[in-house]
Amino acid sequence: MRSLLAGLLLGVFLLGGMEILWRLDRHVPSVTDDPELWSCHRLRVDAPGREKLVILGASRVQLGVSLKVLKDRLPDYEVIQLAVDGRHPLAVLQDLADDDRFRGVVLCAITAMGFEKKYWNDQQEFVDYFHRRSTLNNRINRKIKTAVQERFVVVDPYLHIRRLINNLDVLGKLPDHRYLLTFRDRSREADYMRLNLPRLRNYRTGRIREIYAENPPPPPSAWERDAAETAPWVRKIVLRGGRVIFLRLPTSGEHWTIDETFYPRNVYWDRIAALTGADTIHFMDEPLLNAYECPEGSHLDFRDARRFTGGLVTVLENKGWLHGGRGFSS
Repeated sequence: MRSLLAGLLLGVFLLGGMEILWRLDRHVPSVTDDPELWSCHRLRVDAPGREKLVILGASRVQLGVSLKVLKDRLPDYEVIQLAVDGRHPLAVLQDLADDDRFRGVVLCAITAMGFEKKYWNDQQEFVDYFHRRSTLNNRINRKIKTAVQERFVVVDPYLHIRRLINNLDVLGKLPDHRYLLTFRDRSREADYMRLNLPRLRNYRTGRIREIYAENPPPPPSAWERDAAETAPWVRKIVLRGGRVIFLRLPTSGEHWTIDETFYPRNVYWDRIAALTGADTIHFMDEPLLNAYECPEGSHLDFRDARRFTGGLVTVLENKGWLHGGRGFSS
């Protein structure tokens, strides 16, 4: 018994010492995202209470839209982040359409590419996990894990011992501070000033060229057929008293030029409202949204995300698509 107690005390001492060292080196906690955390927030969609504003999309909306600003500006809404990094969002939109209890507002960040049918199932893994595998026990364990992760740096996989050893062996130094932080509400902040931006921009530009070269846009007629098949989902939500808003978030510089070359908006995006029956916002149409530069071409830095979100709420309110908002102050 004594040896067990001594072992526990030694473990606590070592972990506590490591926590102090990481904190002194200005590392901060970050929550690890996974399907169970997503499921915890998907469960909130059907909970009674305030009207729901559900955010769909991928990393661009997790980084570019501040949940803090939305909650502050729209106190009548419960804001729920269901975006999934690196995946197109229409599987979740279909899931919400099929959920007769959902009567809220969907703000779905998407590109023209995301309407192609071959991408519809990108987030289906998360939907299936929620409906088939997420249990009360799993959610309780996930809440405990989240509480630990948001308080202690030492549990972060980014600082796992194998990563430390690899960094020391290859680079001769400990890992740099995270540029990307994830929070319990699944929102994220990116500090791009921590990165080598010219190198990152070159990578992003090369990568988007590769993606479009490997997956060229379909003929407009085929794309229109795919997009039109989402209209029944939109209609289901609208008939229940909800709303669906498709949002094209900013890309900038060469990234935007490449986007527009492969998917010219007058051929693709500008057809979405008529094909789907949803409301649409394109960042290029709104002065409050088109004045921002994405540091690496594709995502907003956290320094811009708050003001961008304030502008987005103003646009939504001016269009009459939300209610219960209040003024924004920086």
